[in-house]
Amino acid sequence: MGHPHLLSPGRIGTLSLRNRILMCPMGDDQASHGGYVTPAQIAYYEARARGGAALLLVGSVGITAPDGLASPEQSAIGSDEHVEGWARLASAVQAHGAKLALQLVHNGKAAVEDIIAGRPLMVPSLPDAPPSADPLMGMLTPDEAGRMGTPAQVSGAPPTYHEMTRQDIADMAERYADAVERAKRAGVDACELHAGHGYLIDNFLSPTTNHRTDEYGGSVENRARFLVDVLHAIRRRVGHDYPVWCRINGEEFFVEGERIEDACRVAELAEAAGSDAFHVSAYADPSRAIGYTEAHSTHVPGRFVAFGAAIKKRVGVPVITVGRIEPDAAETILAEGRADFVAMGRKLLADPDLPNKLAAGEPESIRPCMYHYRCISQIFERSKIRCAVNAFTGFESERRLEPASVQRRVLVVGGGPAGMEAARLASLRGHSVVLAEASSRLGGRFALAARTAEPNAALLRWLEGEMGRRGVEVRLGTRLEADAIARAGHDVVIVATGARWPRPELPGADRAQVRTVDELAGWLGVEHGQAKERDPLHDARHVVVIGGNRAGVALAMVARSRGADVVVLEPGTVFAAANGLVGRWRYVHEAVEAGVRLEARSRVTSIAADAVVWQDADGRAQRTRADLVLVSSGAVSEAGLADALGARGIETHAIGDCAAVGLVEGAMHGAAELVLRL
Repeated sequence: MGHPHLLSPGRIGTLSLRNRILMCPMGDDQASHGGYVTPAQIAYYEARARGGAALLLVGSVGITAPDGLASPEQSAIGSDEHVEGWARLASAVQAHGAKLALQLVHNGKAAVEDIIAGRPLMVPSLPDAPPSADPLMGMLTPDEAGRMGTPAQVSGAPPTYHEMTRQDIADMAERYADAVERAKRAGVDACELHAGHGYLIDNFLSPTTNHRTDEYGGSVENRARFLVDVLHAIRRRVGHDYPVWCRINGEEFFVEGERIEDACRVAELAEAAGSDAFHVSAYADPSRAIGYTEAHSTHVPGRFVAFGAAIKKRVGVPVITVGRIEPDAAETILAEGRADFVAMGRKLLADPDLPNKLAAGEPESIRPCMYHYRCISQIFERSKIRCAVNAFTGFESERRLEPASVQRRVLVVGGGPAGMEAARLASLRGHSVVLAEASSRLGGRFALAARTAEPNAALLRWLEGEMGRRGVEVRLGTRLEADAIARAGHDVVIVATGARWPRPELPGADRAQVRTVDELAGWLGVEHGQAKERDPLHDARHVVVIGGNRAGVALAMVARSRGADVVVLEPGTVFAAANGLVGRWRYVHEAVEAGVRLEARSRVTSIAADAVVWQDADGRAQRTRADLVLVSSGAVSEAGLADALGARGIETHAIGDCAAVGLVEGAMHGAAELVLRL
């Protein structure tokens, strides 16, 4: 379908926008220490401006610094010293026809930098009890644990709290006004007040964190008073011509907190106080590991649209909707009048050019998001933004896709994600590219992942489509040996033959009911001339998966969906470790909810005719019935071809799993790093 509503111009207050696509405000942690704008940040936003988005919202810009921040690299506009950087960023974005807005925030009870520094957290009311984390949130690798920065998990002294006085409230309202005034002076086009997601303004709005008995607590009108005060302070300072609006929660999940009727009333009060629009999201109990994928980074497509539609009926200003909304769905939402603008986050990280591709009538060329949640997980780890499927996101200032100074004849051996991405990028740089794949289809072992989840399938379809769109010569059913490659005379060879999954060295591993990832290839279709195999999960009723990586959890979910009893045996303590941790929490939760049994710190000792024998975390012997054993662990890189070519003096580069097992994210980043050097 076309997208006439999504691509039509719009207006928020005095701000004219070229289309209805906004970039979600997302923390990027690309600022320098103290919150100052960096060249990397400018390049990151400039890429999205060049890609056609109408308005870029910079997420979580602190109105104070260093106090009130969640990390030392969180963006800030807490002093006049910050203004010059924002002026440079605004100018860069506006040069491409886009507009820039800052989402202003004081982190309140989430101000991790205050905890680390021993400063009290600013809150409307003292909490009933210190925050505690869901045990699932402890499923971290050692590196992740060392970087974690949530109030419940940051190392050091426990947090202390300061219940804000009326004078504190009045002073804080002026700090918001200071920030808006600085943004206006910098040439920033608009500001959004973050009044959701558990930050300071939302701490007042939510009955879960506001227990005051004065005029700032109790009724929804009283709880909204601080937000109203902030808006009044801003309007006194910059007038009513400068666009300012609010992001609010439509609901709080897992707690007796804000509900949609509260949100509608807050919107009415804020509109009367001068808010030019409402950006409607949701929040969840931050101590619940799945709260982040239930709420603001929702795993459920379009989950918040109804909240925005309800608020739109109660206000006379535009409503921005958000939450995993595909372009076709966005078009329908706008056409039906349920919102006025659509904010996209993960989609514009995966493909900054999404708006331009829609305008060109090429939606099939948009790179899809895999929903691994690498992006938001970086914020939890106090690390800069990056994307699992786009190796340029967060690296725009250092990874530049430019024409090669010398065009070369490039052979790519292997048609998995690493090979296809390398071929795509090499072609875009002007090289002549041939991709040879031994099997009769593209995808490599990722084709198996595509059978387990639609986002994986979407990425595979996109990569396959890019081969044709970029003019890559694809030769299927072509198994090349080193001698043949040497005779062909290519200038450079990229080996992306992936890894192999051998059977484990265990008694009974040679039994018929054991299948490795490699041995599931026949399930995917014709392989080396063989007929398609019957789905091995079709008749299985008792399945044991050896290896709790993302592939193991995904296969377990497929088996469980077919009605099998499923146990996953993982020798470590972390399941789906390759995922961003927020995605990991989601997938592990869903597996447990579906009835998959996950056993950490388990050691398989043998495989019997009808069972797997193993030791549990306490060293006790266990025997689990199994008519099918799936092995997802033990992948071994296949670098033999690369070594053989190198020995013949041919310029050869190994990438993807044949160099080091890194799955899709490693494939994408490895391919980019290599091709930019060619």
